[in-house]
Amino acid sequence: MLIISGPVGIGKSSTAQAISDILEWDYAWPHAVADLDYIRSAFPRPADDPFNMTMAFKNLAAIWLNYREAGARCLIIPSVMEHSTDLDRIRDAVPGADVFMVRLTASLAVNHDRIRRRETSDESLEWHLRRSTQLAEELAASKLENLVVETAQKTVATVAREILGYWGIVESEGAELGR
Repeated sequence: MLIISGPVGIGKSSTAQAISDILEWDYAWPHAVADLDYIRSAFPRPADDPFNMTMAFKNLAAIWLNYREAGARCLIIPSVMEHSTDLDRIRDAVPGADVFMVRLTASLAVNHDRIRRRETSDESLEWHLRRSTQLAEELAASKLENLVVETAQKTVATVAREILGYWGIVESEGAELGR
């Protein structure tokens, strides 16, 4: 399992999609992507779970079974991972998975510029700018990741290939697929 973490707006979902494209088109590697932002998106959210993470982990467990049955050999999860308990809950949802976590980084100026280009309302923009600043500090301090990848001067495809090189899933098992 590959978890791509980082502050909001850093490029987690775009990077996950780029890795998925490489695995599909370059290696024919059976995999799946589960963006926790999408699978936890429901309203109203519980007062004691403002990011609806319980829903995310519950849905992840259900969809992983379907992905696995369809032949997926690995899972790519773009999501903010703030606490080690989040990783424990992912391991519970996907039993037996080896977890490799990457944290994407960029300067706040670069990250905020990306957010300004994507957010459409002033209220959402302000919230995302504050949240990205908070998360950049918290995630750097938590050191939950196996790898940190700086993204500011790189294309998404370059970041994806760099992550794949460190993750090593294709190289370590690629011969088995007959590539």
